[in-house]
Amino acid sequence: MKIVTEHHGDGRACVVHLHGEVDMVTVPEVREALESAMNRGCDNLVLDLAHVSYMDSSALGLLVWVDWKLAPREGRLVLAGADRNVSRILEISGLVSAAPCISAASDPEDALSGFELTGPPAVPLWTRELEFPAHPDSLARARAEVCDLLDPLGMPETVFFDVRVAVGEALANAIRHGSPRGANDPVSVSVSAYEDRVVLVIADHGAGFDGETASDGDPYASSGRGVMFMRALMDRVDFTPLPGGGTAVTLVRHLAALDVTRG
Repeated sequence: MKIVTEHHGDGRACVVHLHGEVDMVTVPEVREALESAMNRGCDNLVLDLAHVSYMDSSALGLLVWVDWKLAPREGRLVLAGADRNVSRILEISGLVSAAPCISAASDPEDALSGFELTGPPAVPLWTRELEFPAHPDSLARARAEVCDLLDPLGMPETVFFDVRVAVGEALANAIRHGSPRGANDPVSVSVSAYEDRVVLVIADHGAGFDGETASDGDPYASSGRGVMFMRALMDRVDFTPLPGGGTAVTLVRHLAALDVTRG
């Protein structure tokens, strides 16, 4: 079973893409992914079933559990893209019409359009700005100073390590590839804490990079794993060209509860 989660609308909605068969063996893995999304503040779940080839009664039990979890949060679960066979199982169960929090959609895009995710943009509770010379000797200090800002937030140890690795990879790329004049090109880091997530932006002065990894998933590739790590460890990774040249890499990690008052 392959599971990929994408967050939307500042984390208030997410799409969980499933690839494979949903049965008594894989249900615990799917449940863990859904629970993780809800714990990070996602109250509007889209379960993408387009690549699910089989679903049994244990999967229906999972949907009942999600409905029970979302009801007090006034959340919703949308089952999207199910093929004819999976749709028939859902129809026989009667869940879509009976469960108050569960509905169906033709595809994830249609499901997301039904959520009210507009509204005013979230304002960070605090933001800190750092700048370092684009030199390998600055890398360890840059990582350490970013981690010093994040440490008071009280992240779980594993989450803190994930963010540390992703930030380290982004900084290393900025120093290695995004600074044609070496130490004369500064690398800037912006760290923002929100109620439900942290957002880090690493900007350089290079020729630009679109985020396409050179390794292409090849474990024996000589380079290109940094972007792969960033995408695997963070909930969202964006590469944006800067007007004056260079690239801004935005890393987002959603969190269940953050001690933002200590930033």
